[in-house]
Amino acid sequence: MIMVSVSRRNDMKRVFRILCSAVFAVILLFAGAMAYSTAKGYMRWYFRVNGYITVDGHTTTGYMHANTQRTLLMVTRTDGSRPESYLVYLRDESVVLDCGEWHPVRLLPFPVGHVSPPCSAFTVDSEKVVDAPVPKTLVRERRSVEFLTASGKRVKAEW
Repeated sequence: MIMVSVSRRNDMKRVFRILCSAVFAVILLFAGAMAYSTAKGYMRWYFRVNGYITVDGHTTTGYMHANTQRTLLMVTRTDGSRPESYLVYLRDESVVLDCGEWHPVRLLPFPVGHVSPPCSAFTVDSEKVVDAPVPKTLVRERRSVEFLTASGKRVKAEW
């Protein structure tokens, strides 16, 4: 009887080691894929930017994220019933895109793949957009962006 329980315990240890090794291999594979796609430019990382968002001159609890090249800014305003995010191009183009229902987590960095970005005309359902930006009203300055929305609100992000 003692031999059976020792053998069963050894079998459980072996299964546990195999399971841990498999989980570790999956984590390594995932990390390698993320590193490869980031290095090849297939994925952009967005990190939290310190600053503040104002809507019609009133400071909100909104937040911002920028990609590592600082060419794209994700502005999330929180003055409504649910967060509303906009993707603002900081170079060359005067483009502001609405992200629809999607919005980033406030504090965490996040990756965005180039195949299906969350804020494109192909992935955003126009019926679920609450307050769309008016792209022609975009004003970019050295440390701020400002634009109007369809409801007439003036959104300004400063960092």
